[in-house]
Amino acid sequence: MANLYPVIVGTAGHIDHGKTTLVKALTGQDADRLPEEKARGITIDLGFAHMRLASGQRVAFIDVPGHERFVRNMVAGVHGMDAVLLVVAADEGIMPQTEEHLAILRLLGVQRGLTVITKADLVDAEMRALVHELVVDAIQGTFLENAPVVTVDAITGRGINELKMALHELVAGVKRQSVVGPVRLPIDRVFTVKGFGTVVTGTLVSGRIQIEDSLEVVPDGLMVRVRGVQVHNRAETEALSGQRVALNIAGVSYEDVKRGSVLASKGTLRGVNVFTAALELLATSPVVNDNVRVHVHSGTAQALGRIYLIDSQELRPQDTGFVEIRLESALALARRDRFLIRSYSPVVTIGGGVALEVGIHHRRREPGLMKRLERLFAGDDAQAMYDLIARSPMPVAAEEVAARLGLTPAQVMEMGQSQADVIALEGRYLWVESQLLPWDQKARAILLQYVQDRPIKPGMPIDELKSRMAHDWPPRIFRAALQHQGWFFDREWVRLTVEPAPISGQDLAAIQSVYEAVRTGELNPSRFDEIKRRLTLDEKRFEDIVEYLFLQGCLLRLEDGLAMSREAYEQGKELVAQAIRRDGPKSTAELKEALQVNRRLAVLFLELLDRQRVTRRSGDKRELVP
Repeated sequence: MANLYPVIVGTAGHIDHGKTTLVKALTGQDADRLPEEKARGITIDLGFAHMRLASGQRVAFIDVPGHERFVRNMVAGVHGMDAVLLVVAADEGIMPQTEEHLAILRLLGVQRGLTVITKADLVDAEMRALVHELVVDAIQGTFLENAPVVTVDAITGRGINELKMALHELVAGVKRQSVVGPVRLPIDRVFTVKGFGTVVTGTLVSGRIQIEDSLEVVPDGLMVRVRGVQVHNRAETEALSGQRVALNIAGVSYEDVKRGSVLASKGTLRGVNVFTAALELLATSPVVNDNVRVHVHSGTAQALGRIYLIDSQELRPQDTGFVEIRLESALALARRDRFLIRSYSPVVTIGGGVALEVGIHHRRREPGLMKRLERLFAGDDAQAMYDLIARSPMPVAAEEVAARLGLTPAQVMEMGQSQADVIALEGRYLWVESQLLPWDQKARAILLQYVQDRPIKPGMPIDELKSRMAHDWPPRIFRAALQHQGWFFDREWVRLTVEPAPISGQDLAAIQSVYEAVRTGELNPSRFDEIKRRLTLDEKRFEDIVEYLFLQGCLLRLEDGLAMSREAYEQGKELVAQAIRRDGPKSTAELKEALQVNRRLAVLFLELLDRQRVTRRSGDKRELVP
């Protein structure tokens, strides 16, 4: 039964070996689209065509350039291929770009394909047999080893039907990718269409795109809206992973988006300047030493960077080793993404590999680094998630973990729930008990020392604890971590018990003496500085007592350094209320007389009544709040 959606098949091979002519013979469409390509007779950039096999299965072709100067364009086309046709001309046989393209395909993870010998009409039977033998030798040990080798003449059509039959067998074995997962569309073309605006194309690597979806342009961080979707040159309401897609997008101009950018579900992919990887060198590679400058290709993007060796002093041809690659410009990259390395000069392919961690810089002798990289290389997502959050000095948002690992936040949370040591705070921040327990012990030690020094306080101000424990944590995550460990909150205070610790008799006596000193002043209270000198209390202890009296509602603040007792407040409030009820709204001067205080104290007291919503201003007078 045919797949519902087109299978993506690419071409590969040396320049002028007939890749574009072969695609035209299969599809009837010319994949060369640039005037320069048609004039020079070579493919410079990616070309696209499509066909339907006799089975009904649709096949979308990506025709890549063969010239060594355009290998960067070839690499951009490989991303998202389901299978490949390796094209070899009968009159030239295996050539340098044939071998380089085959190496690139293997390094970038292409696993299905077949080999096509073209231009059969240009050589005799003996030469065709010799080239066939050379091709079979060249593909030994590669993913094409057991695949058919088909000989064709694209001009006359000889062998094309046999090739279509081989194509049928090839694409029938392609398994469609799941649409579950975040959207990732590496962009390989950007252009404008009059009346529609910006259009981007690419192979949808994962996820589902629908009209009106909002997507993020990574690494630029721009947001776009999907206005239209085309799949296989047909307007659709959605596109699914594995399809060649053209999107009409709004929210950005043509100049804002470029090949190499990735359209992704918001927050699921990040632009990174450093990543750790397993790097394999080709047999033709030079020895790679530390700090060597290279070209890095991933998806449809490329950037310059430097290789830093982690587990060796050098990498020799055909070696595989762990490296850290530091980029000169950001790439949209997630764990398990494949990449290609080309030497800085001369520009030739020397190796490639798979990203293990992204956005994290390592010290070379970091404890446990090698074992962790080995686990990551083994491909365990759950272990990768655990390692990431276990090394973090604070809980990590599921969205951040997802972006680092190339997963959805829901997948991350599901993996977290399956691991006993992983905790979830606020429903989406992950950490591990082995990190939280020593963190909690440190917080408790700070709190206990604080309440020992300040026994009158009902705990420790949470902001002060946070500043000493985790100043860069989001406040609600800090509170959530404390709550998870059984701490209690009382307004802005935090403690380990439901109720504050009992106050000692000595402290109670000091509290009473301060309160009495304020209360005896009635509506003309003394300032705190004067009371503190009179009672010979040290400043810190006096401040704690005053704060306690405020918290208990025994004192009410008039201004900094001045307060009145609750009894005096109630007395003054009643005098003001009686005056206004008797004669109506009163001016400040009139209420000063009722209170029998100086003007300054009268103003401060009346402003307090306003804050308490006992009175309110009405012109230059005050009235009672109903």
